[in-house]
Amino acid sequence: MKTLFGTQLHPLTLVFVVLEFIFLFIQLNDLFRYPLRKWQWWDFWLLKLLIAFNLANGFFPEGHLHLDIKLQYMLAYGTAYLAGSYFPFYFYKMYRLKSLRPWATWGVLVFVFLPYLVCDVFFYAWNGELVSDREWGVLVPALYGLVVLFVMVKAIVKKYKAHGDRMQYRCELLVWSCLLPWEAMSLVAFYPQPQWLRILTANLGWLMITILKSKRFNYTVRRDDRTLRALHFEDVDPKILAENSVKGGMSARETEIILWLRQRKSSSEIGEILFISDWTVKSHVKNIFKKAGVSSRAELIRKFGDPDYKAD
Repeated sequence: MKTLFGTQLHPLTLVFVVLEFIFLFIQLNDLFRYPLRKWQWWDFWLLKLLIAFNLANGFFPEGHLHLDIKLQYMLAYGTAYLAGSYFPFYFYKMYRLKSLRPWATWGVLVFVFLPYLVCDVFFYAWNGELVSDREWGVLVPALYGLVVLFVMVKAIVKKYKAHGDRMQYRCELLVWSCLLPWEAMSLVAFYPQPQWLRILTANLGWLMITILKSKRFNYTVRRDDRTLRALHFEDVDPKILAENSVKGGMSARETEIILWLRQRKSSSEIGEILFISDWTVKSHVKNIFKKAGVSSRAELIRKFGDPDYKAD
């Protein structure tokens, strides 16, 4: 049944895709501004997979496309398996839960992708029985997903007992709870649900994770800003700052930008002063952070403003 733009794309799917593209743009901007916070990349890929899943399942199958219907179903279901398999890898990398490594790597290959290839690709291409093949194909990954959810909780609790970071512990458990709607998606293969409910189930957890991580990022930025304001930059000798910047391998232009950062100038303000675009300034700041091995302006000024600074 065609619902939007002459395709099967549901209006609710379009709403989620638009929201996800907005978050994706925000994350790209954050990645450019704070390149050393590499954990942001895992959130970035999370959103990209969700967008791919929504677009594939929104537009496929479509009879007007010059693409075999069976192949369209395979691609649509394939994005669902790919997105679902990313979750254990996301937790393994994002929260450094080393015990999840086998579950997120070879376990996913054996218990998620192999059943998909056997049932949703090979058998479906052979007999064309979509419903029954999909039911068999989703059975093992669904059970594996439940086991992985349990293993994740064990890893989170073990990490908390080792480090005692209650705030991080609560954050990880909250993000973990956002995976539950996605795990419930496997029931759709056995008990068909209204399309709007399937879309909500597929997107709700992912969207909550994105919002939670955005809040965490904003908290980090505000914390850095507070640190920045707390520093008495007037007490940082610009001569020492410039000398240490050169010692740290900064170019003349980068050193000049660092001196303006000491005066709490924004990228746009520095751009106006130096007659360059703010994007050029941001590019310089990105390179400065990378060279200095810092992730914020506060860390940068602290490091190069130290009279006892020694280059690595």
